[in-house]
Amino acid sequence: MTEKKINQLISHQLVKAREELGLTQMKVQSDKIMRQSTLSKIENGAKNISAAKLFLLATYYKKPIEYFFEK
Repeated sequence: MTEKKINQLISHQLVKAREELGLTQMKVQSDKIMRQSTLSKIENGAKNISAAKLFLLATYYKKPIEYFFEK
């Protein structure tokens, strides 16, 4: 699997996890987790996510890190 494919998978799983909880990007920002603009870029694949930010979002979304690498 290429780096691009991995980033696409993570982006897709981030959107899925957020939507499963009924959260908006603005709610994530208002909870002071991450700026909406940054989250949008990550979810749209325009920006890669760091391991630290992925861990932060995984914790916030109540998902194990492995969730973001599942097909």
